[in-house]
Amino acid sequence: MANRFTAYAATTGPGDLYLSNGGTDVFFDVLTLAGCHIAETPWQQNLVLLFADGHRYGRGFSGFDLSEIPWTADWPAEKSFLLRVLDVALTGHGWHRLRYDPSHIAGQLARYREMVAAFPPVPVEVSQWGDWRSAPAPALLTRCPEHDLYEGEAGCRLCDPSIQPNT
Repeated sequence: MANRFTAYAATTGPGDLYLSNGGTDVFFDVLTLAGCHIAETPWQQNLVLLFADGHRYGRGFSGFDLSEIPWTADWPAEKSFLLRVLDVALTGHGWHRLRYDPSHIAGQLARYREMVAAFPPVPVEVSQWGDWRSAPAPALLTRCPEHDLYEGEAGCRLCDPSIQPNT
């Protein structure tokens, strides 16, 4: 089963990104590693928590459209942050903490970066993910002592044996 990441509001761009379940886990692993390193504002922390908890429930149904993100009136800075997360992930930041080599994800990260760059965010009033202008609950931002990642709702994604390859 595959997961689909889309940018429906974009009139041009590279199209959709399809990832296998394993590819989706890697995608969220490296985005979480990059995002936890640089997130500062409540909106940024909420986005990184989306990655930290991503693909933990309902495997095979974890994609989303960029229009579903709760963009605010500050969307230029928010889009810039997401692009920065992707750029940091593309440098391999934190990959040494993984029990596997994620280098094959670089092409998908670059493709997703193209999708984000072409996407014209529109502020939303109500989102399925809540109001990201509000700070997340402090417990969600607790960091794993081993991996320094947000624990989120499901715990550290790099400690979760159900989504990590066997060593």
